[in-house]
Amino acid sequence: MAVKKLTKNETKQPLYVNGRYVVEKQLAPKPQKGDKPYAQAQGQLRVTLVKSTAGCLKDQQATVRALGLTKIRTSNVLPDNDAVRGMIFKVKHLVVVEEVK
Repeated sequence: MAVKKLTKNETKQPLYVNGRYVVEKQLAPKPQKGDKPYAQAQGQLRVTLVKSTAGCLKDQQATVRALGLTKIRTSNVLPDNDAVRGMIFKVKHLVVVEEVK
């Protein structure tokens, strides 16, 4: 089946799934090449590993490594953004977080 590309004057046909009309979601525009959306964060967080990752789940161990923490009492200063906060939330029982001013 060939895929037909739409020109500027044509509109998309409504999408039907199992006989029901489905509204297409408007997605946010993709960042352009070279953009750094997380680098625009204002504050910074100091994350310190205080408990061993031995016995933790594999994804929690990988998250600790992604935060840049290798041994107990090592710390790393990271930007305060949603991605880093999500990672910290996943391993909150292993780390201590301080706000850097």
